[in-house]
Amino acid sequence: MTTIPTSILIKKASLEYDKTANRFLEPYKISNSQFKLLKYLFRQPELTVTQRDLEHYFYMTNPTVTGLLQNMEKKDLIVRVKNPNDGRSKVIGLTEKFLAIKEDLLNLGAAIDQTLLKNLNQEEQEQLNHLLSQLLKN
Repeated sequence: MTTIPTSILIKKASLEYDKTANRFLEPYKISNSQFKLLKYLFRQPELTVTQRDLEHYFYMTNPTVTGLLQNMEKKDLIVRVKNPNDGRSKVIGLTEKFLAIKEDLLNLGAAIDQTLLKNLNQEEQEQLNHLLSQLLKN
C-alpha cells in the first residue's frame, strides 16, 4: 500500500473543505473565499482593515483579493471607503445587508467545521490545529 504524501493530503483536505463550504454557502450566493474575508472583517474593529491586510493575512495576491472584494461590493455585502489614516488606500466596512445575515453565516461556519471534523474527537481536533499551526511556522 502506497502512503499518500503529506502535501497531497493537505491539498485534498483544503479542496474538500472548500467544496463542502461552498455547498453550505450556496443559498447565500457567496463563495467560501468570500465567507472567509467577511468573517475576518466582522472580527476586526469597523473600518480598520485594508485590502493589503487581507492579502497578507490570507496569503492571497492583490488581483485575487481585488476580485473577491469587487464581487462582495456588487452583492452589497461590503463597502470600501477612504482610509482616514492614509488617503492612498481604502478601508473595508460591512453593510447592513451582511449584518442582517451575519448570525446565519457564523452558524453555517460552525456547521461546516463540524461536518469536516466529525470523525475527530476534541483532542484530535486540537492536535490537528496545533500541527497545522506548526506547519505554517516553517
